[in-house]
Amino acid sequence: MADSEQSINSKQYGFETSRLRLRPFAAADVTRIVEIFADSRVSKWVDDGTPISEEQAKRWIAASYASVVKNGSSAGAIIEQSTGRMIGWGGIVHPEGTSPEIIYGFEFAAWGKGYGKEIAQAIVRDGNERCRFSRLRATVDPENAASIKILKGLGFALISSGLDENGLPTDVYRLG
Repeated sequence: MADSEQSINSKQYGFETSRLRLRPFAAADVTRIVEIFADSRVSKWVDDGTPISEEQAKRWIAASYASVVKNGSSAGAIIEQSTGRMIGWGGIVHPEGTSPEIIYGFEFAAWGKGYGKEIAQAIVRDGNERCRFSRLRATVDPENAASIKILKGLGFALISSGLDENGLPTDVYRLG
């Protein structure tokens, strides 16, 4: 990616909370993404439940760049402000044929610190204020009680249950 494109992306998408910063992915994040997903306690809640390869991480970053340019938002790196370390990912993605979708996830060491609620609130606020999305959705494994609690606390309501594209149980929540 050209420096000018990174500059445009950085201006279009990103924000801070009291403890976290969300910024567009950088090419250097590939290794960290693979490390986070290598932990089965993390990867079990995402996509098909398996770790991702370096090539998949590169494609994810490229798709995120394209989405920021096209939609003004996408997934990005979550940075713990006190350490400067990438501890997760989050943002609003745009699956084809659906409304914008909030996503977030963290390395296992970051669980239990309230980061999920903190970043989810900020993502929703950014989606409403900057992006002007009137409706957001979230997909979640019905056994992921922590994420369901966060979504319900933000006002998301369950609208359907079924199987996702990988044949795994998935609940769909909607806000707005």
